[in-house]
Amino acid sequence: MSEHEINQRRCIAYLAKECTEEERITFEIDLLFDEVLKSEYESCSLLWRSYPTNKELWNQSKQQATTRTQRSIYYGRVACAILALIGSLTTSFLLFQSPVTGPQAEYRIYTNEEGSRKKVTLEDGSVVLLNGQARLQFTQNDSLRLAWLEGEAFFDVVKNVQKKFLVKHEDLEVEVVGTQFSVNTWGQEKQVALLSGKVLAKLGNGEQLYLKPNEQLLWNTTLGEVKRLKTDVDQQLSWRKQQLVFDNIPLAQALEEINQFYGVSFVIHDPVLAQKRITGVFDQPSVEAFIQALTFIASCSITSTNNHYLIEPYAPYSLSEKQP
Repeated sequence: MSEHEINQRRCIAYLAKECTEEERITFEIDLLFDEVLKSEYESCSLLWRSYPTNKELWNQSKQQATTRTQRSIYYGRVACAILALIGSLTTSFLLFQSPVTGPQAEYRIYTNEEGSRKKVTLEDGSVVLLNGQARLQFTQNDSLRLAWLEGEAFFDVVKNVQKKFLVKHEDLEVEVVGTQFSVNTWGQEKQVALLSGKVLAKLGNGEQLYLKPNEQLLWNTTLGEVKRLKTDVDQQLSWRKQQLVFDNIPLAQALEEINQFYGVSFVIHDPVLAQKRITGVFDQPSVEAFIQALTFIASCSITSTNNHYLIEPYAPYSLSEKQP
């Protein structure tokens, strides 16, 4: 199912008031930050007012006896909405209608600069540590706490069994009551790592996985691959202690965390050097001190130009070369 079809179904369900309270709140938050969904909602809302039979079609689909009939009518209704939308684009009076304003929700926005860590305390008392360039929006009501994340953050959630805590990013959702965990949304591989407590990760492909302490979820949204691994989460989240910790991993793999930590760009073009494994603990190092240490442990040279660092192997040295 395409993103367009998913957005259309969510808009129709919202307009028909056939979604749960949790789905309603999630939809309204998504509507604030997802321009594609907002555009779809405005179109569907306009059609909903112009074609009142949409409500009747929705109600009819819910009264059918079998799942197959329900599905057929539901898809037929979506198809009608799509055809109506296409037709409306050629109708002049629809083009000149006033735009529909989406529902508003009270929320707070927290941001962080690149190459730094920032601690914020949410209205419910939960503490969030934002990694470089992370962005968080937060809202809550009597039954739900909802955070929308872009980037990487560590959450220390205050326990409240009557008010669950959700972290969302696109089609990834992490549900908790009270626990310590991290979510990283950078790149095509989304990551959830649990330090203590218990979380439920809900993926856009319909899969749901519970994580235990020292387990990590890796979801490659491009390839559709899902992995659950045992790991040392405290070590993995060393960035929250202003540390970089590497345990026998390829230098190329370490670069993503290094670049995120410093807010700069280290690159490697040499394939052999990229696979060289490094081990070390860098405790609150400046970028200059880190470069000095890396050149030693990786036997490489590093040249810089405006926060861009090129890592290269040392030039080969011949004993036959004449000495001055």
